Amino acid sequence: MKKSFLAIMTMSTLALAAVVGCGTSNSTGNSAGAENSTSGNSTSGDKTSAIGVTAKVDTNATPSPDKIVVGTDNTYPPMEYMDPNDPSKLIGFDVDLGDALSKYLHKEIVWKPTQWDGIIPGLTSDKYDLIISSMNDTEERRKTIDFVDYGNWGQAIVVKADSNDSIHTINDLKGKTVGVQIATTSDEALKKEGGVTIKEYNTFPDAFQDLANGRLDAAVVDESVARYYVNIQSGKYKIVGQTFMSLPVGIGLRKDETQLESDIKKALNEMKADGTYNKIYAYWFGSK
Repeated sequence: MKKSFLAIMTMSTLALAAVVGCGTSNSTGNSAGAENSTSGNSTSGDKTSAIGVTAKVDTNATPSPDKIVVGTDNTYPPMEYMDPNDPSKLIGFDVDLGDALSKYLHKEIVWKPTQWDGIIPGLTSDKYDLIISSMNDTEERRKTIDFVDYGNWGQAIVVKADSNDSIHTINDLKGKTVGVQIATTSDEALKKEGGVTIKEYNTFPDAFQDLANGRLDAAVVDESVARYYVNIQSGKYKIVGQTFMSLPVGIGLRKDETQLESDIKKALNEMKADGTYNKIYAYWFGSK
């Protein structure tokens, strides 16, 4: 998930947007955004919305009693990004999650695209009410804002769909050639493990393309990204073993918003109880 390394986003190639992994620093200001690729391994698929809602986007939105304005970095597929088939539309797992909250909070949700390096200062200066942008809930960030967590995802090992069963854990990657995006949590994890021949890529689609072409034994990537790839290209890749280095992901809000925090917790519990959360999850990532 987005953590704290800022990757470069090339907006002109958003139609073939790729997905990056977590960064490695614990600062509150920066995080991994999406980096794009023009390789044949597009991540877009045909997905739009699990709940049939068109997100309302307004770059000039300001908070008011009848609506909730959400700050998001709209460059991180499959979590929050502009639809490659219609760049005017904001889509993604987080977008569906946020739009679904509208029903339970009885307020309109309006999305305000925001650059990642200013997303927390934007919240604390009242430019929006919430951050829903694949943000890891870290001890460092909790010094500044509060979180309502909605997921806990780690790193996943991906192999070709027809691969043998020799790889199950990170330990099984020793002696193997494994693709990662450079300067990400995935990269950091394998370097810490040792004994792995690491091949670094500027974008994850490049790593996945080499995996498909047999140049890698495996790739390590954020769990959400891995599930998305496998969901839209199930005959090409599969996830093996258990995830590792899991971190919570949450909705960010100001520390003085105790009522809003309570309302969001209640809404998320209701979404999970009535199946809405699982419906959104399955649409973007496949069944748990």
